[in-house]
Amino acid sequence: MQYKNLLFCVLLVLVPFLVSCTDPEPEPVPAVGTIERMTLYSPQLKRDLNTTVWLPAGYQESLCYPFLYLLHGYGDDNNSWLSKGGAATILNSYVNGGGVPMVVVMPDALTTFYMGDYETYMFETLMPAAESRFHCNGKRAVAGLSMGGFGTLYYSLLHPELFLYGYAMSPATDEGTFRALIEGRDPAIFPPLTMESGIQDWTVRIESVRSAAALLQEAGLRCELIERPGGHDWTFWPICLEKALVKCGEVFK
Repeated sequence: MQYKNLLFCVLLVLVPFLVSCTDPEPEPVPAVGTIERMTLYSPQLKRDLNTTVWLPAGYQESLCYPFLYLLHGYGDDNNSWLSKGGAATILNSYVNGGGVPMVVVMPDALTTFYMGDYETYMFETLMPAAESRFHCNGKRAVAGLSMGGFGTLYYSLLHPELFLYGYAMSPATDEGTFRALIEGRDPAIFPPLTMESGIQDWTVRIESVRSAAALLQEAGLRCELIERPGGHDWTFWPICLEKALVKCGEVFK
């Protein structure tokens, strides 16, 4: 019995040397962006306004980045794209898949439709502050849903010199406003636009989006219209954001 116990102990010592094995390679951990928040006072609206900023993984203050202004819809705020739309997951996946690292600025526009006093705040207060703090390289795009879709089109037409691309998701439309902004101007100055809307959208009817797209197309603007099954909801918009990031990355390169 003593010999058996001795043999067993010897085997325990020798087995690790007799069996060839290697440690498993660790799975790569996906890089994750970080969230920053800004609060700025609007002299026009006489109140503080919050802005949420997503920074790509590996963000360095010594570098400059392209900016995407991502606009929310009516009744939402600066956190809605993150809390309801899963934007952080979509952004991380895009960058980890080889996409262009960009800074994503998500402002709170209340229910202003991004016009009037808010428009002044956007261009005179928010954009200079965000681009100075987080180092914009001068390349910008704008995207948004519903009210933010209107804001996307409005800002792209109002200040075409500032934006390289605009992606309007289920956009509220105002053809009179759009017509006034493009009338008498060279269509070549405007950035390419995409309008994407759901066929089952009963909040912003597909017919109004088609009509607005036709207006811009007939005026000579580069305006793509995407129609697909879907409604006016957070099931539809995250898929739009995935496409918008690819488009933005193409113009940022």
